Amino acid sequence: MQHVRCYKSGYPRPQLVKKDFRDLCGEWSFAFDDAHLGEKQGWFLRFPEARAITVPYSYQTKKSGIAEDGLHDTVWYRTELTYQTSELSGSRLLLHFEGCDYQTKVWVNGSYVGMHRGGYCRFTFDITNEVLAAEGKAVITVKAEDTLEAIQPRGKQSAVGGSVGCWYQNTVGIWKPVWTEIVPDCYLKSVKITPSIKDYYVEFEATLSEYREGYALRTVVSFGGNTVSDTVSRFTRRILNVKADLNYDGDIFRVLYWTPDRPNLYDVQFYLVKESEVVEEAGSYFGLAECRAEGNCIMLNCNPIYLQMVLAQGYYGESGLTAPDEQAFVKDILLAKELGFNGIRMHQKIEDERFYYYADILGMAIWCEMPSAYEYKSETAEKVAAEWMEAVRQNYNHPSVLTWVPINESWGVPRIVTDAQQQAFSLALYYATKAYDARRPVISNDGWEHTVSDIVSLHNYTQSAEELTRFYSQLNEALAGNNRVGYSQLRLPFANGFGYQGEPVVISEFAGIGYKNGAESGWGYGDMVKDSASYVGRLRELVAALKKIDGISGFCVTQLTDVETEINGLTDINRVPKAPIEELKKAITQQ
Repeated sequence: MQHVRCYKSGYPRPQLVKKDFRDLCGEWSFAFDDAHLGEKQGWFLRFPEARAITVPYSYQTKKSGIAEDGLHDTVWYRTELTYQTSELSGSRLLLHFEGCDYQTKVWVNGSYVGMHRGGYCRFTFDITNEVLAAEGKAVITVKAEDTLEAIQPRGKQSAVGGSVGCWYQNTVGIWKPVWTEIVPDCYLKSVKITPSIKDYYVEFEATLSEYREGYALRTVVSFGGNTVSDTVSRFTRRILNVKADLNYDGDIFRVLYWTPDRPNLYDVQFYLVKESEVVEEAGSYFGLAECRAEGNCIMLNCNPIYLQMVLAQGYYGESGLTAPDEQAFVKDILLAKELGFNGIRMHQKIEDERFYYYADILGMAIWCEMPSAYEYKSETAEKVAAEWMEAVRQNYNHPSVLTWVPINESWGVPRIVTDAQQQAFSLALYYATKAYDARRPVISNDGWEHTVSDIVSLHNYTQSAEELTRFYSQLNEALAGNNRVGYSQLRLPFANGFGYQGEPVVISEFAGIGYKNGAESGWGYGDMVKDSASYVGRLRELVAALKKIDGISGFCVTQLTDVETEINGLTDINRVPKAPIEELKKAITQQ
């Protein structure tokens, strides 16, 4: 496995790597606040008697050291650090949270530094002044508030707290890494990277923390250690756009594309320069990848791609939503590849950014999906839209992300078939995503009633290959909503007023075969199979039925692993396959 040149193991933000990084994960003080007295009693000044928790694991998990199932909607954390004041002179100290569910307030040395709402994406506070005022001491206190409200983006977190059906134990508080970095007083805040297969160039949209005169950006693009482009551009305002030519004499075809089979990546080194002096360096990378719908085909770069995907929930037995370690991402992606998949639909979760990094370097197409709310109110629209655009901005640069999915199965928009307001919300998410990213398909409502959508995705959990064939062999009838046989289609493919316009069709959830394989209880779709041979046989028949149907551009098997009460995975929760991997692969690839 070849890492990109800038990456440091454990670094939480692989798309913009800087040198002064400090991991804050580990033991913190922790307290429940069931009576909601913490702020009133000033816990940010005098933390109560507490227990220890291992960050970033939620208190519900074994890895946290607490493993308590009870519902606690407000939790507090505290840790104490020291920084050398000399290293902060002329610099800024940034505190980053990769994910804290759901509303987070932060104090440093008793001073309130900010609040963030949303459970799945990165947010940052500048804590320089608070730490300098305390001569380098940093007492960080965090309050996290969560709810069971259905208007909150929850994903697969149960609205009753514990496992029920296909919803799992909820997650409260910090569940992704926490870290600090020291940056210059004026620093490179972000870079949006947009490669173009049409013109063989890449565009960098670089943003400073604030505009100051005299700054320039040197951008060096390389491949395999050989320089492809080296440009210098001066900032005349806070945001700078730079284009770099990718035509490269080191390759006969001039450019190198990213695909799951050949995940070629270009390295980028940024140098922020002030009056000829380099004041900051940052490393990044990109892949020349462009996914689009062309007629009824999905095109990756210049070629059609047939998607063989697996649904993944990103849950782990002892650590819940949080991967037990960085290598868990590698193992899951390699497991999916070994099973014959070229894509992963990361379901109802914005994963740790290192997951997308490993998908980039290992070669795995990803559908990035917003965790859903479950009831539509005006506040639903506000919360979902804000957090979804955070996710799009954060993961835009990853070449492995081929498709955006803002809504799944009408969750959060239950009356979208006839409700004009809910249809408008679906359209708003679609067009807001396209406004930020014109290069990738957007699926307006995965599996169920679509409005405007670049790909039409359908869910079908029939366990009969014959029924699957009978239903989709008349694809136009299915897309018109006229075929309604048993499991084949319980929902309409389009909301009222919308219809099929020739888009690619993907069966983005199917199979979900129940097989206990040693589990005491649980559920899957249809009748349970009794042994591994029956499991492989049914999977083979279902995949074969789909692959024989003209007009379908791919599929997604439910699912990679068992999760809590669900025993419909290709493996159990510990990633132990339910049948020999070679047999499963033959069923999936039809070899």
